[in-house]
Amino acid sequence: MLSILPVEAAGWSPEKSARADALIEQFLARVNASGEAFPKPALALAIGTESEAVLAKGYGETSPGVPATEHTVFHVGSLAKQFTAAAVLDLIGRNATLRDGTPVTLDLALAQIFEGVAHWPGLDAASDAQPVTLRSLLTMTSNLPNFTRLPPSTTNPWGRIGAPELLSELKKLKPSGWPNTFEYSNTSYFLLAEAMEEAIVPGETAPHAHRDVLRREIFPRAHLTETGFVGDYAAGAVVARPIYRRRPVFDQPDWLKGSADVASSAADLYAWNAALMSGHVLPPELLALMVSDGARVTPELYYGMGWFVEHRAGRDVFTHSGLVPGFTSYNLIAAETHHGGTLAGTWTSVTLLINTDVIDGLDTLAEDLLRLASE
Repeated sequence: MLSILPVEAAGWSPEKSARADALIEQFLARVNASGEAFPKPALALAIGTESEAVLAKGYGETSPGVPATEHTVFHVGSLAKQFTAAAVLDLIGRNATLRDGTPVTLDLALAQIFEGVAHWPGLDAASDAQPVTLRSLLTMTSNLPNFTRLPPSTTNPWGRIGAPELLSELKKLKPSGWPNTFEYSNTSYFLLAEAMEEAIVPGETAPHAHRDVLRREIFPRAHLTETGFVGDYAAGAVVARPIYRRRPVFDQPDWLKGSADVASSAADLYAWNAALMSGHVLPPELLALMVSDGARVTPELYYGMGWFVEHRAGRDVFTHSGLVPGFTSYNLIAAETHHGGTLAGTWTSVTLLINTDVIDGLDTLAEDLLRLASE
């Protein structure tokens, strides 16, 4: 259960809480003033530091008569990529191997994991083509097309699809574009989830399903009690109803496996941030990889592994948004850095969850709340 640090001890104050409330209410007023006849959405917030959460609460009702709280569960969309990335890095850190004994490393080519992808670079050492590897999937530099932008012609984006069927379709894709360049792609994280199911850690005799790996190894390290999967929630979860502003697409299993299939609460996501930054999820060297400059997105923005990374004066800022039918999310960690860019161990996080889609400005609201927390 999330505990709230006394405001005076955290450098927080009732006046800051009131200002945070005002920022949230102004944001929700803009959402509700869109002129479209939709129910009013609810929002959950958690602001915290390396010491404790300083403000965690809900605004509005997630269903009639049910107020939102920091423990209300929302679909978090692409924030799921943080969990998938952590699980893959953990398998590498625990010296996992494939069934044939091949070590699982960042530079393992997918052509060594999956059959039927000989057209993906990686097996021919004489080829000049950039190999498709676990690293290139994690950093979204594989050059494989994003299937949620252009779904396979044989599939129905509004229907169900089995993971084996989707994998079979994605194996037909070919890398294209300038080698090793960033392209945001759900394809990459679905393939990572499938690759996890081919990895065996020392002391075990068989791989585990992607969801089982997260439940057994990743969620417990952060003491996540309200985090589960879309359609398979944690015990006792109170789930916000989705408010659709467009026809739901890719909302049936297993379209978003590995890329956007997690449901969580603001309280749990603060706990996730804290566990990640304190080394309880990954050791320092793997955390450093996760938030490294894996791929350049813009001149000032990079993609690590499950996080966007921006270097600002005296601190690094790690962010990710999520958008799935009926829900939008945003998670931000601003970490102070020592001279030379190493993390100093002092950080502030802002997590925002709302139960409607096609929402603009959640990132701006998070930045406003970060500035408030930093005063």
